[in-house]
Amino acid sequence: MSEEATYKINISAAGKEAPEEFRGQTKVIVLEPAKFTPLVGKLIGETFNGGIIGLPGYKLKITGGSDAGGIPMRKDVHGPIKRRVLLSKGPCYVPKKHGEKRRKIVRGNEITDDMSQINTIVVKYGKEKLFTAKAEGDEE
Repeated sequence: MSEEATYKINISAAGKEAPEEFRGQTKVIVLEPAKFTPLVGKLIGETFNGGIIGLPGYKLKITGGSDAGGIPMRKDVHGPIKRRVLLSKGPCYVPKKHGEKRRKIVRGNEITDDMSQINTIVVKYGKEKLFTAKAEGDEE
């Protein structure tokens, strides 16, 4: 009995290039394995065409992600591997005391089939509306 894998793409409207009414909003898209396959092998920091996940006209930049066990990706660990790394600051670790270091398990910067979540930001907007405009006085 095999459980069908689901993949989530978190798309954020962040940065100076995001329109003011969309800034700070996030949209989650759930993909089936066939649509996720073109993302396998891409690295953190790469941009890709949103058309491969059903968003024509959009360009998205990969900023991170995590696997099914919650192990986060880290940009400075190369390849599709899990590795125990000594960390003194984030991403992936927030020290409780000044100067504290911990050895944590992190994933490399390459997307694999083991990933369950990929975080992206919008670099170029398409014609299709992805985010909704905030109403005056909305605070969420």
